[in-house]
Amino acid sequence: MKSRSSNYYTHPPSTETDTTKTIWYEVKPNNPKKHLRMHDEDINYIHHWLNRFVVDVSAKQFLNPTLYNGGRIVTKELGNSKYKNKEPNSILSYASGLVCNRLRNPSQDYTKTQLVPIEKLFHMICHAYDNAFDLDDLGYDIVTKEPNEPPKYVNFLEIK
Repeated sequence: MKSRSSNYYTHPPSTETDTTKTIWYEVKPNNPKKHLRMHDEDINYIHHWLNRFVVDVSAKQFLNPTLYNGGRIVTKELGNSKYKNKEPNSILSYASGLVCNRLRNPSQDYTKTQLVPIEKLFHMICHAYDNAFDLDDLGYDIVTKEPNEPPKYVNFLEIK
């Protein structure tokens, strides 16, 4: 797949604190839907944690039904589904919808209207990994035996 990543001279890389990853984006010129340009590694980070969350919660639907049912909670913060029924999204439906869109249409970029729901979704994901999952769920580096880092809150900033 051809890289759509921005030039590092004009588009800064993301920055991180202990808890937050700040991702820079720019609106692509001349596009009415306000599609965005981000670095590939930032898009990969977002999708890594969306995938992890969907898989981890789905895998626990019988082992931890409370966690699974929490992922099925419908919230207006994540908007309505663009799918046929137009119902409000649950945490799982929004996360899995973003993953499916990316798998179906790898060249499709986020739009500016998706950024606030993605930030809110990452707050929910971070809360789940801080409170509902344990270190075994997070995993570890097989060589160093160190636990994997948990997800970080995501914050988007526009390059102007």
